[in-house]
Amino acid sequence: MSDGLQLVHVVMFKRREQPGWLAIVPRKQCVEFAHVVRGGERPVLTLLESTARAGNSDTEALLRARKALKLQNYRCTTWVEPGSYQMIQVAKPKVPDIELRAALRWSVKDSLDFPVEQAMIDVLPIPTDGMPPGRDAMALVIAAKRQPLADRVQAFQHANMSLQVIDVLEAAQRNIAALFETRDRGLAMLAFHENGGLLTFTRNGELYGLRHIDADLATLANPEQRESAFERIGLELQRSLDGFDRQFSQVPLQRVLVAGHPATEALCNYLKDNIYLPVEVADLATVIEAGPYSPLSEVHEQWAWYVPIGMALRVEDPPKAAA
Repeated sequence: MSDGLQLVHVVMFKRREQPGWLAIVPRKQCVEFAHVVRGGERPVLTLLESTARAGNSDTEALLRARKALKLQNYRCTTWVEPGSYQMIQVAKPKVPDIELRAALRWSVKDSLDFPVEQAMIDVLPIPTDGMPPGRDAMALVIAAKRQPLADRVQAFQHANMSLQVIDVLEAAQRNIAALFETRDRGLAMLAFHENGGLLTFTRNGELYGLRHIDADLATLANPEQRESAFERIGLELQRSLDGFDRQFSQVPLQRVLVAGHPATEALCNYLKDNIYLPVEVADLATVIEAGPYSPLSEVHEQWAWYVPIGMALRVEDPPKAAA
């Protein structure tokens, strides 16, 4: 697996660290924590907590949690919130690797809704092994606003916590999808978050493509809006599947997985009647050793923990500096 969407790498000091990754996801009303250790047959979830912010700043919330949950010796990853970055698919410039980020910064500057001078740029090359011969290599460019990243790094520094990576939602979903894959087969995964739906295409732990779908959890939970939302999701999904087949004709898609949320069963039943691939529910409890953490025992509650668990599933990789 490639090292993913690693926007920032910060090593602040040496100390004996716990194995695995501790994902810390600050939200408006709370801060979420998930710690996952790999190494056995299945990843093991050793911590799953949410603490109220009570109006505290990121630094204050981290300080309180560090003391209450004894988080001094964890290697941390966090996120940059949707809305503070853009992800754009472009043709990969034919330049030396050392010049790639500079070339991509130029390629995406007209596609950003904020000045490129304010952006930190990272890149995730899209595998070419499933493309028809002669197709240009593609890449996913992540352009994040610099100031929110700097603020987040500073909060961890002030809290004396070992932040090593800042990541994004799409990478978290890729990490989860990898647990459900069959080797060398493509997998489409559809999940819903506060900001809408996210469809990812993966194979062998690599992200091949993605699409954002305009359908949120509130709409899916509303019986009066659900039918039209299902129709829209089904249409977007079918278009995306067709587009993936054209772009990656050598990658056989095995199935579509729908992440757990309150409307999962109803949506799966609808999709089974309207698309050509098998559709199944993605139950995290079947691929992770969840221990005593009851939120994972109910599939319809799992959506709330997808981001921190997905981030904590990060694989080991060497550091990569952002531009």
